[in-house]
Amino acid sequence: MEEIAVSVENLFFQYPNQPNDAIRNVSFQIKKGEWVAIVGHNGSGKSTIAKLLMGLLKPKSGIIKVFDQLLNEETIWSIRKRMGIVFQNPDNQFVGTTVQDDIAFGLENNGVPREQMIERVKSAIQQVGMEEFLLREPHHLSGGQKQRVAIAGVIALQPDIIILDEATSMLDPRGRREVIGAIEKLKVKHHMTVISITHDLEEAMKADKMIVMNRGETMSEGTPQQIFSLGEKLEEIRLDLPFVIKIRNELKQAGLPLQLNDASLEGLVNELWTLYLNK
Repeated sequence: MEEIAVSVENLFFQYPNQPNDAIRNVSFQIKKGEWVAIVGHNGSGKSTIAKLLMGLLKPKSGIIKVFDQLLNEETIWSIRKRMGIVFQNPDNQFVGTTVQDDIAFGLENNGVPREQMIERVKSAIQQVGMEEFLLREPHHLSGGQKQRVAIAGVIALQPDIIILDEATSMLDPRGRREVIGAIEKLKVKHHMTVISITHDLEEAMKADKMIVMNRGETMSEGTPQQIFSLGEKLEEIRLDLPFVIKIRNELKQAGLPLQLNDASLEGLVNELWTLYLNK
């Protein structure tokens, strides 16, 4: 039986001075080692869920469990040690004068012995491919490089869960690929649980499961293939379908018997090649 990393049951949350709940009756489970993308337009409630999972906000009602431990005032600090978060703007996370110092900062706060700290910093920076930038000032790096350093700072803490809160939204396509590639490798290598909060469905294609939020409620949940099959329903809530899905839909309308078994570009190319060979 697979271990449950995060369990959310009947979650409600309301911001002060707001007439309506920002989160209404949301429930879901995330398995250990799973990549789950929580997607939705601005104001859908997805970032509020990230803050609730980290204990930065307190729910109005409902239950959040992390590895079967109930999140409350007594457990919040022990749970946070098992979770790491990468925010939208990496500049807000930098505190060190060099990349090396910045990655070591969280370890120092946690009282990690110096020898262990050196090893963890070295390992973390290698895992995101930033070894040559170890002594650089973080603010002189590109957007993608900054986010990889932010990720290195989180993984040096060796969390069981990493949360990406719109972590790629300010990056150019190359920077986005760098960050997502680094996360993919970490997930495989460490069986790390990844929760990606995003409105970018191209990014969400990498996930094992997607949760679609709309107006504070769960609209749909399933694999990327199942979610993308909703088509116009996603566009109705202002979510833009990935380019490869749009191409696939156009080809299907033109009469090609395509199946949505693989939502990636490689999957589409392989399917077209198979159809060509079987002509």
